[in-house]
Amino acid sequence: MKTHIKGLIYFCIFCLLICNVVLRAQDLEAYNELYVKTYLETSQKDFPKALQIADSLYSISRTPLLQIRSLMLTASLYQQRAETIKSIEYALKAEKIVNDTDEMNWKARVYGFLATQYRIARLFTPAKEYIGKASAIAEQIKSPQIANTTKGLINQEMAHNEMANKRYTQAIAYVQQSEQYFESTKENRDFFKMENEQLLGLNYYLLADYDKSIEHYQNALRISLNAPENYVTALIHNGLANIHLNRDNILNAKKHLDSAQRIADKSYYLQLKKEVNETAYRFYVTTNKMNKALSIKKLQDSIVAEIYKQSADFVDNSYTSLGLEREDQQRQSKSKTAFLIMGLLVVLPITLYFILPQFRQKQKLIKKNVVDKKVESPQFPLPDNTEEESNKDEPSEIENEPSPTAVVISDQIVNKIMNRLEEFEDKHLYVKRDISLSYLAIYCDTNAKYLSSVINSQKKKDFYNYINELRVNYIVKRLTSDPYYRRLKIAALTNEAGFSSQSKFAQNFKKVTGMSPSEFIRSIPEEPEE
Repeated sequence: MKTHIKGLIYFCIFCLLICNVVLRAQDLEAYNELYVKTYLETSQKDFPKALQIADSLYSISRTPLLQIRSLMLTASLYQQRAETIKSIEYALKAEKIVNDTDEMNWKARVYGFLATQYRIARLFTPAKEYIGKASAIAEQIKSPQIANTTKGLINQEMAHNEMANKRYTQAIAYVQQSEQYFESTKENRDFFKMENEQLLGLNYYLLADYDKSIEHYQNALRISLNAPENYVTALIHNGLANIHLNRDNILNAKKHLDSAQRIADKSYYLQLKKEVNETAYRFYVTTNKMNKALSIKKLQDSIVAEIYKQSADFVDNSYTSLGLEREDQQRQSKSKTAFLIMGLLVVLPITLYFILPQFRQKQKLIKKNVVDKKVESPQFPLPDNTEEESNKDEPSEIENEPSPTAVVISDQIVNKIMNRLEEFEDKHLYVKRDISLSYLAIYCDTNAKYLSSVINSQKKKDFYNYINELRVNYIVKRLTSDPYYRRLKIAALTNEAGFSSQSKFAQNFKKVTGMSPSEFIRSIPEEPEE
């Protein structure tokens, strides 16, 4: 009871402090200080408290402008939690208020925010519509400083849109244009600069220009030292960790990854957690700490599922509960549906009257044929498939391999898996004796079902034959290019290739080359001695 009363007293004091800030903040300076602190600091450490502050600010706001800003703060907080529906709902409330004002700056900001949310949800038509509205409004802003800030934010959003479409060079151009606009601003200039440097670092990284990437990330890191730690700080460390990981600089990669994880673990920003986890599993796979990689993968799956759920819920509701469907489209749709139903009610009985008797007659004939064939063709036991089974070497989790039937996978995911498989092959990781489908799925940042389907469709073989063929080809290449390998015993070659026994090595070798290992070695011409 005492704890409850104490909490209530603290909450009342907290509300009084906010009231004091707002009363002092009619010029927006004190209000803006609390706004930025809540968004960048409080939200990363205590998300419920940040929401509480935003709601309290809205309830005591006395002007449309303060109401708009409070609603947009709440919308931004829900964006961090990937709660798309709530984020859009609050932004639409802000849009309704701002449309009745002459606040061109905030009209542009609200429109830009909505463009971002639709782009994240991959609803590009409304995203394009809102970014167009934001750009048009930005031209009407009279204050040069505010106009430049707004145009800078719009160019940032355009950069994100280009990144979503993998047009990284164009994205860099938009970020650079954004930076030119921010140069003449005073409000939050350091934060915008830090954000742009981080974006440039990311885009150059995606273009594999690691020298330029690390230069921009380090610029961003220097700026971040003058600000409280926030999600952008974590993204900077995450980017640097990825570069060092690609350069096999494990110590520096670990240092920056630890910093990114420390911030992400405290944060409620799901997209941030997802990106940092992606780097973490890459790090643990590279350093062969598969238990930690598997732990990260399980955590990542739950985060991705939550983000997907929020996005899916949003898409399901985007044209209904969020009011985006035009009323005339609804009326037309209803009219067409009613017309279609009436047509079906007229045509369907007539169709059934003529077709149903014929269908039943065909069914009787099919059943008769099936019975006849069963009588004619007695069932025999299937031949023993021992040879086929013996060809399948470890990784021998054969019962765990998903069936390759009808899995719908986007081209983007297929390409990502194929790129990781290419990296897997280049590093000769298939010679690990304990390789398994689940191991490779973790390495490819996917699940076993998707991986199995991609290997079947793209490599034209199942997982086990894929691995065993890679192993045999690896030994074939060594035998033909290096005389040292031709002097090794079969047991040593077996171990080198990653097979668990000589018999399995020999069986798979003959299956791929048509010869036993000994025959193949004898067939290689002897190199003349110098």
